[in-house]
Amino acid sequence: MPFATDILKDPSVSASARQQALNRIFSDPGVPQNSTTSSFWTQEQHDFSQGTAKSLPKEADIVIIGSGITGASIARTLLQSRASNSSTTSHPSIVMLEARTVCSGATGRNGGHILETADEYSEFADIFGVDAARKLVRFRLAHLQEMLAVAEELGITTETQARKVQFLSVYFSEETWQAALERMHRFKEKMPEEAAEWTSYEGDAIPKEMCLTRARGIVAGPAGALWPYKFVAGVLKRLLTDFPDDFQIEENTPVTAIHDETSSTGPRYKVETSRGTIITRHVIHCTNAHVSHLVPGLRGRIFPVRGQMSAQTPGDKFPNQASHHSWVFNYDRGFDYLTQLPEGQMMLGGGFAQGETGGLQDLGISTDCDLSLYIDIHLSGALRAIFGGKDWGCVQGDAVQAMWTGNMAFSSDGFPWVGQLPGAATGRSEHGSEGGSGGKAMATMLLMQDASLSETVSGDISWFPEQLLVSEGRFADAVLPKVIVDDVYRASL
Repeated sequence: MPFATDILKDPSVSASARQQALNRIFSDPGVPQNSTTSSFWTQEQHDFSQGTAKSLPKEADIVIIGSGITGASIARTLLQSRASNSSTTSHPSIVMLEARTVCSGATGRNGGHILETADEYSEFADIFGVDAARKLVRFRLAHLQEMLAVAEELGITTETQARKVQFLSVYFSEETWQAALERMHRFKEKMPEEAAEWTSYEGDAIPKEMCLTRARGIVAGPAGALWPYKFVAGVLKRLLTDFPDDFQIEENTPVTAIHDETSSTGPRYKVETSRGTIITRHVIHCTNAHVSHLVPGLRGRIFPVRGQMSAQTPGDKFPNQASHHSWVFNYDRGFDYLTQLPEGQMMLGGGFAQGETGGLQDLGISTDCDLSLYIDIHLSGALRAIFGGKDWGCVQGDAVQAMWTGNMAFSSDGFPWVGQLPGAATGRSEHGSEGGSGGKAMATMLLMQDASLSETVSGDISWFPEQLLVSEGRFADAVLPKVIVDDVYRASL
């Protein structure tokens, strides 16, 4: 069960506060609002106006709603499949609709990580068995190389600062460290080839250059880091160049409704926006935290959780580790995550458990215009405490260069929803969805587009983890209860 829903069954939190959170989870998240906090990643934006202003197209084969990593990945796969497959008779004309500006949502506000820890294997194996766990972990691990390969192919490795690093998952207490060590040993035993680069450091054996003298132990493995906005912008710019007649991006065009449109040749839909209506045969929802605005059937299954990020100035004694490490700091309650940019900025996010009511107040929040005071306090002081004053030194200039929030989408069963939505969710067919990544879109979404495409064109998806696919059974089972009744509620989870 994802950490964001654990607090909903925490008896130390009042039932009334938890009920209020559930009410938010089941409410309409609306469309992204223009009022936002300013993300460090998006301070310099590319102009996607495509020159002379164009009117909204009247028709498209496929409408993609959302322009983050998910929407960009799906558009890339669909357009490339047409170009590389001479037997394809349909010529997808894709229109991407964005309520604000390109990549202004979760992807443009995240931590810049491409990360899969060793923890997931044990959790998956306990729930689904060894074979399913291996399939899930292999799928997730494949994203690191895929992301780096795409950056290399597009010639944007330097611009996006895409790089392979070693993640350091840091533990400060004996109890949490021993549990993590056991999970890593289990992973290495059952998946030795995939776990070859995983290792651990403990106590006095932790290298001094890591500047983690207060750590009890560290699990380390392969990971990646990049500038998320520049990556998505790079992908979309290339698609506009390579497919000028087949691909169009419409910014500041929120979708307000979707209606059936009868046709003798199959189902068609009227996608209503603030600027007009588009007729299409396929709609792909890549709106993550906002997906249930247009797909009310997903309320209680996919829901927004507000997260907080910062860009900070390192202390003058801290060595730049941008090309070597990224970090996860694990506490008794919650965790933080960190990358460092080549220019030195420390990109620190997290503090969820340090928020109001242990994070409960951030559940069901779909806006990104406010900061949490408690999380601000936590993030602003965490780095010096973690690395220690001796290795951190003094900060020259502004300690915090930027602080912002963003909306992650969590799912009730902890997995993204990928594929064609059941009629019970939308009341219609030919709607695809990719959402509910639980803050791990950078580590899961780039290959999900292959499965989404395969479903769109009736291809084989046997390689894809079935736990991530949309099905009638999953739709019926994976929903949170609407009412907090402690004994019943605990049993349902």
